[in-house]
Amino acid sequence: MGRSAEILIVLLLLWSGRDLFSQHLSHQVLVPVAGVTSTRNISYSQTIGETAVEILSNYDYVLTQGFQQPGIKLISGSLVVGNGVEVYPNPAIDNVTIKLFGDVSRDFRIEIINITGTIIMSDNLTFIDNYYLEKVIPFGKYNKGIYFIRVISTDKTIKRTFKIEKW
Repeated sequence: MGRSAEILIVLLLLWSGRDLFSQHLSHQVLVPVAGVTSTRNISYSQTIGETAVEILSNYDYVLTQGFQQPGIKLISGSLVVGNGVEVYPNPAIDNVTIKLFGDVSRDFRIEIINITGTIIMSDNLTFIDNYYLEKVIPFGKYNKGIYFIRVISTDKTIKRTFKIEKW
């Protein structure tokens, strides 16, 4: 190989940028089994092989731990009164947020269902006390189309299905 070919290869390697010599890490954890338990002041989530305490706060400080940090979101004031679920935005592009709130302990099952009726994602959540959770679901990996998000509490108090359009 001649000198000009070597120079061309070096220039191509440098031109390709950092992608050639680096890895790309996402802030997502893909796991087959996970769970969330919340009380008034603490939310504990776990996956098989990894645990994380999301937020523990007291007056002037916030303590977080773990890999699966969804981001810190401090909510001022008291918890939302009543029980409910909201899903937004619609239409969705990258993410869908599921907001759950209530004043008694409750277990939930969240499912994302495609237009053919296949459950493509499923998650179980457990709340011990008053709860307020905004769970962000990555939606960018799904194809454009219509999806259904079903949120059901085990006591059947909350049983909602939302139709979401993915752009």
